[in-house]
Amino acid sequence: MQTLEIIVPDNNTRLVKDILKELGVTIKVKKENKTPNAETIAAMDELKAGKGKKFKRVDELFKSI
Repeated sequence: MQTLEIIVPDNNTRLVKDILKELGVTIKVKKENKTPNAETIAAMDELKAGKGKKFKRVDELFKSI
C-alpha cells in the first residue's frame, strides 16, 4: 500500500473524491493546521509590544540581517 498526498482546489474536491472512490481508493481527508507555532506567536507578541524594527528601504532591512 502507498500513501499519496494530493492537493486539490476546493472547487474540484468532490470530483476527485468521486473518481478515487470509483477506483477503489481509500480516502482520508487531512485538515491543515493553521495554528502558529510558539516561535511565531512570540514574534507576533514582540511586534504588538512595539519592539519591532522599522525600515524605510528594503536594502536597509537586508543589511540588518
